Amino acid sequence: MRELSHEQLVLLAAAYLHMPARRLRSLARGEDPSLKEWLEGDSARRLAHARHQARESAQRLARLGASIITIADPQYPNGLRDLDDPPAFLYVRGVLPVGGVAIVGTRTPPPEAQEFAREFARRLDLPIVSGLAAGIDAATHRGALDSHTPTIAYIGTGLGVTYPPEHRSLAEEIVAHGGAIASERLPDEPVTKWALVHRDRLQAAHARAVVLIASEVDGGAMLTMRFAKQLGRPRFALAAYGDRCYTGNAQAHVDGARALPFDVDRALKTLRPFLEKQDAVLSGSR
Repeated sequence: MRELSHEQLVLLAAAYLHMPARRLRSLARGEDPSLKEWLEGDSARRLAHARHQARESAQRLARLGASIITIADPQYPNGLRDLDDPPAFLYVRGVLPVGGVAIVGTRTPPPEAQEFAREFARRLDLPIVSGLAAGIDAATHRGALDSHTPTIAYIGTGLGVTYPPEHRSLAEEIVAHGGAIASERLPDEPVTKWALVHRDRLQAAHARAVVLIASEVDGGAMLTMRFAKQLGRPRFALAAYGDRCYTGNAQAHVDGARALPFDVDRALKTLRPFLEKQDAVLSGSR
């Protein structure tokens, strides 16, 4: 990992000062030189403390092998720019894949749903976006790893914290096999419910499409589906498992998500034409 630039240290200091997100984005884009000059001042004790915290965070990121990617960088995921509140910068371990499909669902799936998620991710042959959580998230990351496909986990903690802790080895595998762990939280921030909700919008924005494997109507995965709808991302949700249909999946279908059959071959055949149509539209706009 390269050493953080002076501009990135200034951004970190601004984050520790709890600067409003809009101004932080302006600073990241270099649109607010007067603000940068103010942050570089030496007079205020509060600013000096923020700079000290920024230097400590830079050292922490270096130990983690992580980097900062700002909204002005070419590596910044294009999809995140569709958000009303894109992060001014991301903390990243590994290499961010371009595009891909987000696969989300409950932390407590039945075995058949977990097996479907892993096999679907393995055979999709596209980068997989998920959140490192137990259950469906972990299954999809492992499916990508099975097929040597890059996968990215957007997390609701700082990069120095793994949630759940038992997924530390999975996170290391993701990075080692060409994927990434990404966060907008400061390096050692612990998990909070709000942070997990906030990261759901990043999964939806990064992805070209979102697939719901299984969720009850009040499950966290439903937030990713709602963000996907707001962003105009194609949404898909599995149909019934035998005689059971999850309440979240049923609601997603009512809300406009296309139904995927509970059969990997048929589900892939349903999804791929929509992705090919996206490719055609993108090619035509270049």
